[in-house]
Amino acid sequence: MKLKFLLLSLILILVSTNTTAQQTYTGKASYYGNKFHGRRTSDGSIYHRDSLTCAHRTLPFGTLLKVRNVHNGREVVVKVTDRGPFVKGRIVDLSFAAAKEIDMLSAGVGRVEVEPVNSSLAYLQKTTEIPSLLPELQLPDPTTGEYRTMSEWLDSDKTGREKAKDNARKRSKAAYLSRNKRKQPAWHVLSNRITAKADK
Repeated sequence: MKLKFLLLSLILILVSTNTTAQQTYTGKASYYGNKFHGRRTSDGSIYHRDSLTCAHRTLPFGTLLKVRNVHNGREVVVKVTDRGPFVKGRIVDLSFAAAKEIDMLSAGVGRVEVEPVNSSLAYLQKTTEIPSLLPELQLPDPTTGEYRTMSEWLDSDKTGREKAKDNARKRSKAAYLSRNKRKQPAWHVLSNRITAKADK
């Protein structure tokens, strides 16, 4: 009995997922203002104005949406990372870069068609254009304030580790153990800073 209920539930979920993925919504779209740049979104990520993301009221986070400007036919694929818009009549809130892609910056609000992309992963693998449209997440460097991607962080971290290893090798050569006349060991530190004096 439990197995039948479980199978029936699974089938209902799959059917509802497929029908949801094939729906097309038509309505108004707006875009994030500059004051939201760097703020945390509902899925926990940081909003970056140059990323191709959007806010939608109900679709799951990570869903890829194809947004088409009805007036000029231009399209962009965006990822749902936030909730909203909470203005009557609007169905999606685009990032600055996404709004620029479909040429709706000057209008501010535009009429669009929104369609969830079927099997998002397969779509990304088949399309070579999409990865270039979805930039890597950039995070601010606390020391310099510059935004860097994860690969740039890893490269700088790698060079930092290599420098630390080189410095450690140099420091290990900068100290040696000798014995004085009384046969007591004394450390001699060879460095540009004097940390301790050895008795002669």
